[in-house]
Amino acid sequence: MENSNFNIEPIQQAEIIPQPKRKNKAKTIIWLIVAIVVIAGATGFAYLYGGYRMRQDIYNVDGDDTTYPADSVFVDGWASPEDFATWRNATFTIPQYDDIPVAFQRGIVKIFMDNNYFSKENNELYFFTKIKDRAYRVIAYGDFTGQGEKEMAFLLEKSDFASSAIYIIPQKGNILYWKALSGELPTIKSFKKGALIFMDKMELTPAPSDGIIKQTKSSKYVLIYNRQTKTFDEYYQYTDEDIKSANEETDEGESEEADEPDTTAISEQ
Repeated sequence: MENSNFNIEPIQQAEIIPQPKRKNKAKTIIWLIVAIVVIAGATGFAYLYGGYRMRQDIYNVDGDDTTYPADSVFVDGWASPEDFATWRNATFTIPQYDDIPVAFQRGIVKIFMDNNYFSKENNELYFFTKIKDRAYRVIAYGDFTGQGEKEMAFLLEKSDFASSAIYIIPQKGNILYWKALSGELPTIKSFKKGALIFMDKMELTPAPSDGIIKQTKSSKYVLIYNRQTKTFDEYYQYTDEDIKSANEETDEGESEEADEPDTTAISEQ
């Protein structure tokens, strides 16, 4: 049997396609996420720090170094930093008001904005007095509501130059009390809890809390917070003449009663 010669060709190896390295791809995704997070964090920090610096610039006006919360811009009773910077000088027109803490200043600016006190077309226009000697007597501080926090009372004059309005606000600026004073241009000052005042009767009694004296040339009243009604009650403060007059009337009444004959006793005789 003849041996057949077969041409045996070498077996060609199949082409091997390299597979992507999953580990390298996963690392790339992780680093990409990390880079995005770092960039976002840096951007957020820059934004917040910029806002912080803006608030510090406003707070430090005239050397006010009081510390305020970082989110204080969101307090409902305050003007925004931008509005405060815009309207501050239009509200506090003389240097005597520079000592008002910034928290109260921002609250007052918002009151002016909300009531349109900056518009000359407003017939109910109110403003701080521009008389330097009077400026110190239209502001008073105290813990009027007994919450343990500093509160501020202030007087604004009306555009008729004969009337005014009194406001009481906390450091967050929300109005605690407001009253128009028609035909009055009083001054105010505060007194401490325990000070002797007249309340329901013509007898001096210790004040239950810090309060405000509202005084004109002819009268003096005190404002005391009423915890039941959540408002401020007003009490007239008697003068020495009032007390003297009342005592004289009492003495006269007792004298007249003593001079009247006892008709009962006479008829029995």
